[in-house]
Amino acid sequence: MELFIAAFTKFWYIMLVVFLLGRFIYYPNKGKREFLFTYLMLAAIIAILCILISRIDFSIGFALGIFAVFSIIRYRTVPISPREMTYIFLAAGIAAKNALVPDDIDLYKILVTDASILLIAGVSEYFLFKKKLSTKLVIYDNLNLIHPNKHQELMDDLDLRFGITGVENIKIGRIDAIKNSARLLIVFRDPDDRNFGDDT
Repeated sequence: MELFIAAFTKFWYIMLVVFLLGRFIYYPNKGKREFLFTYLMLAAIIAILCILISRIDFSIGFALGIFAVFSIIRYRTVPISPREMTYIFLAAGIAAKNALVPDDIDLYKILVTDASILLIAGVSEYFLFKKKLSTKLVIYDNLNLIHPNKHQELMDDLDLRFGITGVENIKIGRIDAIKNSARLLIVFRDPDDRNFGDDT
């Protein structure tokens, strides 16, 4: 009974850590619910498998094999970004690490390592993605304003006509002098997450 309680506690502790990682670090920054579901289910199955085999002699090698198999999963139906693949590795790693930790290890060591992972992920997300930039491809019909000397006028016109503010960068693509139009790739701040990129 004591072994069952210990395994039960370990499993739900793993799920809590992965939930904190996914829900409060990954998801707020344009995270996708289907990937959040993936991280939780991936951690759950790895944790269960590792806990069940933790008392078998070949548990470490077998668990590492399971970890490797689940960690290199590539969902062929949709492309997976490096950021989301990183969270797959984190979810699998946290589950395997905590499920295989010896019962006699000090609790504070587990807490410190997991807190460190969450802290590094959270700080990295904040400083790398805090501006919440979006991109928008616009077919623009006023060639007079794409001149470098009229950059501010161009930004004012984009704000007036399309409501695009907080512009960080504007890249000019193909110019069609006959149709009096140009392709603009606009990078702008999107704090309310109201836009999606043209590559989404």
